[in-house]
Order: sequence, then C-alpha cells, then structure tokens
Amino acid sequence: MAVYLVKTEKVIKSPIEGIRWHLDSPCNDDSVEGEELSRKGLTFQGWLLNETELPVSLVVLSGDDVIPVVVNRSRPDVIFQLLKKDPENHHLCCCGFSEKIKLKHAKFSVGMIVDGIFTELFVGSINGKFKILEGKNNWLFLDNDSNKSVEQHTGKLKLSRTAKAGWKRYLSSVSSYSSSSNIPICLLVAPSKEQVYSTYYPHKFSKNAPICKLLEIIPKDLKFIFPANELKNSEDRSFRVCDTHWTLHGARLASQLVASKLSTESLDYFDVFRQDEYRGRKSCGDLGSKLYPTRKHCEDNLVNYSYRKSVVFDNKVENFGRVIVTRNGDAVMDKTLLLFGSSSSYTMLHFMCRLYSTLVFVHTAGNVDHQVVGEVEPDYICLQTNARFVVKAPSFNDSVRNYIIQKKKAGILEPPLVMNSKHEESMHIVNYFLEMLKV
Repeated sequence: MAVYLVKTEKVIKSPIEGIRWHLDSPCNDDSVEGEELSRKGLTFQGWLLNETELPVSLVVLSGDDVIPVVVNRSRPDVIFQLLKKDPENHHLCCCGFSEKIKLKHAKFSVGMIVDGIFTELFVGSINGKFKILEGKNNWLFLDNDSNKSVEQHTGKLKLSRTAKAGWKRYLSSVSSYSSSSNIPICLLVAPSKEQVYSTYYPHKFSKNAPICKLLEIIPKDLKFIFPANELKNSEDRSFRVCDTHWTLHGARLASQLVASKLSTESLDYFDVFRQDEYRGRKSCGDLGSKLYPTRKHCEDNLVNYSYRKSVVFDNKVENFGRVIVTRNGDAVMDKTLLLFGSSSSYTMLHFMCRLYSTLVFVHTAGNVDHQVVGEVEPDYICLQTNARFVVKAPSFNDSVRNYIIQKKKAGILEPPLVMNSKHEESMHIVNYFLEMLKV
C-alpha cells in the first residue's frame, strides 16, 4: 500500500486587515495512505476569522478544480484565545472548517475569495516516498532509490574496488563449482530499464557505469546472460512504462535465453509460447503507484496460463527468503531448475515452469545457498540479479534459513501454501522447505 508525504508552505499571512486564518491540517511532512486519499480524500481543517463586513469564501484549488470549503464549525478556542472574549453565543464562533477533499492532482492550494478576487494563502503537494523521474512519452524511472540508479547510469557512482574484488571471487566460485559439480550454471543479469530504453531516459549512459565494469571481468567460461540488446530489439515492448521491471514479453525472452544457455539446444527450440494469449490492462506498477494520483499504463497480461496452477509449495515469505516450487509434467524438459533470483524472476515463472518439469525459485538476488542446492539436487542452476544491484557483489555462501529466522523474529511470516496431490516427485523438496519454516 502506497504511503505519501504531504508538503506544505504558507504563501501569505493575511491579505486583508481584520481577516485571520490558520490551517491545522494538512501539516508539512504528514504521512497519508494512498487508499485513504483515493477513498476519502485529504483532510483540510482549520479556521477563518472574518471581523470585517466583507463577504469571504474559502476554496481549495487542485488543477482545474475549484472546491469550496464550508466554514461553519464551532471553534470556541479561537474566540477565547484570539479575541479574548467569551465564546458562548459569540457571532463569530462558527469560524472553523473540517472537510475531506478528494484531489485529482498532486499539487493543491488553499485560498480565499474576497469581492471576487482570489488570494492564494497556502500551497501544498502530495509526494511519494521515493522521487520518480519522468522521461519522454510519460515513461517513468527510478530517481532517489537506495541503489542510486541515476548515479550508476551516468557513471558518477562507480564499481568500487571492494565490489569488483567481491564480484571476481563470486564469478570464480560459480565457474569452479559448476565444473566440479557437473551442474550447468548460468548468471542472468536483468538490464536496467534506463539502459534498454535510453531513448526515453533524460540522462546519458556512461561507459563508466558499474554494469559496464562488471562486463569487463566476466570469465569466458561462465554461462553469462546480459540481454540488453535482445530486449531493446524485441518486437514486443520489453519493459513496463510505469514499473522498473520487464514486461511478460521481456520475461519470456529472458527465460528462453536461460534455457538455451544452460542446454545444448538453440533458442528456437524453446520458442514454445507462440499460442499464448495476452489482454491489455492498465497497471500503475511500482513506479506509477508512487505518484499521486497514481499513473497507469496499459500492459499485456497473460490470460491463458499462470504459473500458479503448477505451484506445489509457496512459503509466502516476503521478498528475500521467498521459496516457490512448481511441478509440471507437461514441461518441455523433464529436468529440475533451481533459480536463485530477484524480483525480476517472478514474471519468468510463467514461462520457466513450462520449460522445466520441476522449478524451485528462491528469492536471494543471485546469492547461493549450498544447503538448498544439496537438498534440491537440480539439473540446472540459474543465478539472477538486476543491473542496479551490481554495486554490491552477491554472496556465494548465503543462508535462506537466516532470512526466515529474521522474519520469524519480526513476526511477519504467513502460513505457507502446500499442495499435496499428484506431486510426489517434488514432495521431498517441499518437506525440506517446510522444515525450514519451523526454525
């Protein structure tokens, strides 16, 4: 649920002698939930004391909307403190107002109309927790995120020596482990939306960007996928307009590239999704939801298939530590894929579970948990992270159990989903992850 901050600023104290006012709410840096804003509106509360004979009305402006505010609430505190008079039966006692107003725009102002002349008293805006960068054609991008996406893209934030050394150790460990275990492993780095759709992005891409420096140290023997060009040249739009993540079309292409890289088969061999049906639906995404009002764009949604029909286990852990197991006897390959992925992996599940009969997704953003590998005994492993995460190297010795312990201590675990029927092939994996929840 989106939470917004209200920013306010007083423009003028009092335009006319004998007319005083005060706004109790909203206040600067007030937090308000998006559902509250859309369902009920923003509370405007205060008082307007008119000791003149002039007719005065109070209004809220939002875009082209002029919304009158009724001043009719009793405020004995104002009469007593400001006028130093007994408020009982005082003719100006009903000088207060309190209304919830639905705003159609992020910016608003409060003003008074005296003899047909409008005077702005107070201005404000509703802002998301994170700033959103608006590009060309209404494309939205991250701005002040914790990974400093803008600074990475422009090369102002470089890949540090520590991060570079960490990546070298990680990449070397992945290559060595793949060779010694005889398990094909690929590393998939989801490119940034800023790089793939740089046409719409207001900043120029730098060759000193961290992702560029990472590409320079990738070992030749590593099965590595960075599909920036493929996503850019895709017939179908590969990234969402109001979201940081790729579209289902981008996820489909990434899934096919992974399957081809891990096997000896060509990309065409895994082009098995031609009959898929899509229907456009407006979606605000993780960027559009941070704006007020929320910004939406029409995105293709898969209507003929969902990975959820193949789910046999979901531990329902939020973010890191999430585990989803699917089983599909009609998949292209009767193989098990272990996917240590990030948020970009979720849309890939719609396609991966139709390529591999057993799919085990673990949300670690490329971090490897060897205990999980030993229990799952996969035929293939895919490590997936996002380009904006590369400023910090993944870990080759992570622990999913530790993520769950931390979240259990915080009291934020939900009951898991377990489907027992007709999936005995994967029940030993499910039982392992169920035991993990008991820590």
